[in-house]
Amino acid sequence: MSTPPASPLQTDSFFILRNVATPLTLPSPFVKISATSNNGEAPRILGLGFACVDDLLLLSEIPPPEGRATIRGRLEQGGGMVATAMVAVARLGGNAAFITRVGDDPTGTQILDEFRAEGVDVSHAITSPGFTSHRTIVLVDSRTGARAFLAGRGTAGDVLPDDLDMAWVAASPFLHLSDAGPAAIAAAQAVEAHGGHACLDGTHYHPSVDALLPHLEYLVVSRFFGSEYLSHLAGRELGAAAREYAGTLVARDQASQSSPAAMGEAYAPVLTGHGLLEAAKRLRERGPTVVVVTEGEAGCWCASPDGDFHVPAYVAPAVVDTTGAGDVFHGAFLQARATGRNLHASLELASAVAALKCSSLGGRTGSPDLKSTLAFMSTAPRHA
Repeated sequence: MSTPPASPLQTDSFFILRNVATPLTLPSPFVKISATSNNGEAPRILGLGFACVDDLLLLSEIPPPEGRATIRGRLEQGGGMVATAMVAVARLGGNAAFITRVGDDPTGTQILDEFRAEGVDVSHAITSPGFTSHRTIVLVDSRTGARAFLAGRGTAGDVLPDDLDMAWVAASPFLHLSDAGPAAIAAAQAVEAHGGHACLDGTHYHPSVDALLPHLEYLVVSRFFGSEYLSHLAGRELGAAAREYAGTLVARDQASQSSPAAMGEAYAPVLTGHGLLEAAKRLRERGPTVVVVTEGEAGCWCASPDGDFHVPAYVAPAVVDTTGAGDVFHGAFLQARATGRNLHASLELASAVAALKCSSLGGRTGSPDLKSTLAFMSTAPRHA
């Protein structure tokens, strides 16, 4: 496993920091890990999940009901949590592959063509004749980078276990997921049995994820996920955001144990600081080797076999749009692990990639290459 940091630090997964950096004494950024493919090529990082086309509107503000706003910019490009993470891997020079299901409509063609243009292997993606692909309208507030989403899931549906070439999946040293559906669990079990490392990007907690947790090496989740999980342990309602997320899972026949109606209308209290570290430690008890809980500008909290620590985030050069910042964080983190960086250094690289991404409209537009990221890291301030 990874080498512990010389001092307790953490890296931010998402966003923006505006404070002057403090000097850091870091451990050697590289360790030896078993991550090479059987053929000696760069280790394959395989993503499995949802893909869409994002229609992003940069607005003067996100208007209230009956309100108005001015469109200051517009961009159409591929989206999706794991999908965008795999683009980040490819931009950093990694060996990225992605499995998704799309329709045979122009949107599906656009989704797959964008992956190919980025160098992401989609040879195992599934195209469903006669079905439609997913599209999302993303409203971006030009003042803050905050977002609102209007989702149109299409009819193509999800990847199913029978869609997977399990031998090919199992041979992937790294697997990245964003849900705990049947295909995700089957793939994680196969990768785990083959000695690989599975990772989950969790936005909101739902009990349906519990079946996946024992098969994960890495669980990298938002502060909302961590807060909702501790609420769940305390017997409290998960809250409105988790309820809405569960409703999505029910629609996809992936939810279990809890109905959306039982989760309440209020939002679960969002924890900060060491409360999130406590969430990470409690989540580690469920099986993942390493748990990271992100806290936006305040960085992220990591619980691992080598110790518990925090890494501050980098100050973003500019804040245009935070769409995809968490997604590219996950991709950069896995690419860093695949290339031998230790846990602390991997989180730092991921934080820098996420900060740079925020400078551009769209989840993928600002995702940088490795040279640009390292140059940014050498001079950029950090949140104290």
